[in-house]
Amino acid sequence: MSILSRTNISRKIFAVLFLKLFFATPAFSQYNIDALLKQAIRDVQKENYTDAIAKLNICVTVEPGNCEAWFYRAASKFSLFDNTGAEEDFTMALSNYSSIFYDAYRYRAEVRYRLSDYSGAIEDFNKVIEKEADNPKLYLQRAYAKLAGNDLKGAIGDCEKALNLKSIGEDVYLCKATAESEQGNYAEAITDYDKALKINSKNEDAHIKRGSTLYKAEDYCGAIEDYNAAIKIDTASTLAYFYRADAEVKTDSNKAALRDYNTVLLYEPRNSYAYFNRGALYSNIKKYKSAIGDFDKVLILDPDNIQALSNRAKLEQNTKDFKDAIKDYDRIIELYPYMMEAYYNRAEVKTAVHDIAGAKKDLETGKTMSEVFHSKNNIQLSHDSTLVENLLHLSADFNSTPKTRLDTLNVQFQPFFYIAEKGTAKNSRYLFDPLLTKINKQENKSYCFTNNEIQSDDTIANQPHTKNFSLAVVIQKTNNYLLTDAFEAINKIVEEDTANAMAYFQRGIITCREIEASNNNDGPSTGITSSDKNASQVKEKRLSAISDFTKALQLQPSFSFAYFNRANLKCALSDFYGALKDYETAIKTKSDFAEAYFNMGFVTYYLNEKSIACNEFSKAGELGIPAAYAFIKQYCTTVPK
Repeated sequence: MSILSRTNISRKIFAVLFLKLFFATPAFSQYNIDALLKQAIRDVQKENYTDAIAKLNICVTVEPGNCEAWFYRAASKFSLFDNTGAEEDFTMALSNYSSIFYDAYRYRAEVRYRLSDYSGAIEDFNKVIEKEADNPKLYLQRAYAKLAGNDLKGAIGDCEKALNLKSIGEDVYLCKATAESEQGNYAEAITDYDKALKINSKNEDAHIKRGSTLYKAEDYCGAIEDYNAAIKIDTASTLAYFYRADAEVKTDSNKAALRDYNTVLLYEPRNSYAYFNRGALYSNIKKYKSAIGDFDKVLILDPDNIQALSNRAKLEQNTKDFKDAIKDYDRIIELYPYMMEAYYNRAEVKTAVHDIAGAKKDLETGKTMSEVFHSKNNIQLSHDSTLVENLLHLSADFNSTPKTRLDTLNVQFQPFFYIAEKGTAKNSRYLFDPLLTKINKQENKSYCFTNNEIQSDDTIANQPHTKNFSLAVVIQKTNNYLLTDAFEAINKIVEEDTANAMAYFQRGIITCREIEASNNNDGPSTGITSSDKNASQVKEKRLSAISDFTKALQLQPSFSFAYFNRANLKCALSDFYGALKDYETAIKTKSDFAEAYFNMGFVTYYLNEKSIACNEFSKAGELGIPAAYAFIKQYCTTVPK
């Protein structure tokens, strides 16, 4: 449940804004912007947000000053949880017409809250409160923004204003209690949590937060009771399991704690907090091998976590794995040279392996670094504090996704682009490129680029073998998986015309088809598969296809689809930074290349650049890929509680 009560835009916007603005713009005979905007508004009312965005893209392109179009596109993105895109569009709507589009401040405030821009959210709430000073809901929303921004007194003050205006929902008590708990006023916080639960005893969040406050007050049994209640309400509440495990450790219920950490990891296999705490528990009960395994997993997810490195090094030291212990202490010192404990511990290990000189040097260096650290000024210490905080980072995103395993997200990597006749690919959007003009004129056909499954043509398979080496025949044979014939024909074309960029591109496509066929007996795959039957052979084919796409690009440097296909192959070979460069170039040559934005989003997310990835998915969704919004909703929408 969102902290800021989510507004049903498709209804409320129209109660506030049901007008049409007229602007002095040039005449564009090919578009009736007034009619298109009305159609888009109807799409929004019917919650057909992606259709609305497609129409509104045209409106804002043709009439950049049409603030109403910006507003409705922002509203559509808001409803699809595309917070980055919505914030930008609300800002455009407000840029010159803030008095008319005043309600955009309210929506932009929630979007900014979702984006963790709490000061920006508070500024927008302030503007709305100026006009609606008697609205308790606004004070509560601003209180949550202040709470998230660590203005605890300000949050409590806004909650009290909401209560004075007769706000009686449980959320106001929850917000006030959370701020009080953060201040260390546990008794007052528990009183307010009690009030929230009296209003709604089924509020999972209230039970978890009251349990956490009881935990901080060292009432571990009381905390467990609240976590039990939360789990009874939602049996997949990973946060409740995680906190309950921590409380169970405090009451020496180690087996129960292990079960709870295991449950968290069943739903969230990339939760390094859970691996870290389970590793610490294994260590405490002297299951050192299991503990080292968990710290290994933490360091896969967060490679620079110095506490996990330190814990693993001590365990390696205890199990006499001195070589690996020294490696971990080396890494800690490389990351943070002022961690004196690492020098002293490494000295112990070196002593154990009879490196007396090395041990002596570590003791001396540790003492020197201690003196240097204590001589630092406040600015240097602040910088160090930030560095250490980053080096202690652990990854977790409790309950921000549906209660299913994270690897079941039904969003596919956008596959290779092929050349096909328009109308032969299922449910496809067809993309034209001027490079196809020549072949279209020669064959009197309408060839386009598509990356959707192409319908088979049995008549092609039944035709007698021919020595007709036209590119059109190669395209037909490729799309019908007559790959041996296709290779014979395309090689002949390349031999006769070494400057034919389309021929090299098509030969690369045939190789990609071969890879698909070898990895998928049922026909073409929906993307790049990860389970190769013959890894060495498949790698060789991928490199061959990359070579052909590269030759096509040498002949046609603006061939966006060749960049895209080459990027996909580089991803399959784990050359992610090379792939990113190709996707970026594809977008430079084709600014509306939605699929390139989409795949670039996947790669940047994989490389742990979450905010950049979400921006790229936002652009992909805006340009016409609805699947981008599925990813955004699952991985880019985090509303802290």
